[in-house]
Amino acid sequence: MLLQLVRGLSTVPHILALPSHPSLANEISQRLGYKISHIPNGSFSNAETKVAVPIQHKEKPVIIQSPHKDINTHLMELLLTVQACKQLSSTPVTAVIPCFPYARSDKSESRNLPIGAKLICKLLEAAGTDEVITVELHSSQTEGFFNIPVSNIQTTQLLADYIISTNSEDKTVLVAPDAGAMKKVTAISELTELPFALIHKERASDGTISRMTLVGDVRGRNAVIVDDMADTCGTVIKAADLLVNNGACGVEAVMTHGILSGAALERINNSSSISSFTVTNTLPQCVDQCSKLRVLDVSKLIGSEIRNRCYDSSLVET
Repeated sequence: MLLQLVRGLSTVPHILALPSHPSLANEISQRLGYKISHIPNGSFSNAETKVAVPIQHKEKPVIIQSPHKDINTHLMELLLTVQACKQLSSTPVTAVIPCFPYARSDKSESRNLPIGAKLICKLLEAAGTDEVITVELHSSQTEGFFNIPVSNIQTTQLLADYIISTNSEDKTVLVAPDAGAMKKVTAISELTELPFALIHKERASDGTISRMTLVGDVRGRNAVIVDDMADTCGTVIKAADLLVNNGACGVEAVMTHGILSGAALERINNSSSISSFTVTNTLPQCVDQCSKLRVLDVSKLIGSEIRNRCYDSSLVET
């Protein structure tokens, strides 16, 4: 099989905005000046998902879907849309998934547990996806589950710029809430030249956190908790309380993906330790429900990668 490099503007990108995050799709479309079509929620009487795709033969489909809340329905919408595009157009199909679903299920803790992230990768390939654009996978090993090109956009510089712009350099310390966040924290530390600390967690036999120990000095400093995602926020709130008890004069959180499920917003609102909670808009955010919530825009990062994928080059089988 011969792979031929084709350059130029032989196809016209067409953004297909699925229902999960229409505002982000609009922002990306406006930045790029691409045609956009919004595909509404649809289902048959038996609750099976229904989609109709307005793609022309020579248009390049760029499908944007960031599953959240009704994750499994959003996944089916994405898979069906990809498959429909492959039937209608001969051009490669790009799936833009800002927050990758089942990302934390990237390894099997025991033989009777599935690897959900791997399954999602295989489903996307089976539907006909030619390339995937996502933002900060929970684990880089998820890229290895794919046999198609994957762009894993990093938000390190975006978060670093925000932290520096909102904090005094000589009175700020970065904090990793667990060992898994250390890679991200050290990367931001290198960019900002800020010191960092680590919270070591010990778990009981049932998986709950039995003890949290601070490694590093936060006294008299504003502590910035950094991680790739925030879900129920129970651990983040406990970490903030620990930092205050160890002399931090203030605590804020800066995360990439704001899942914020369950009682997360209520916990943030009720916390006396956290002054602000910043996430990106890889997922829709309810800023009206939480006065401490701040949102950073990733549409420029995603838009740049889409433009590169659409116009730089493409691989066409001949």
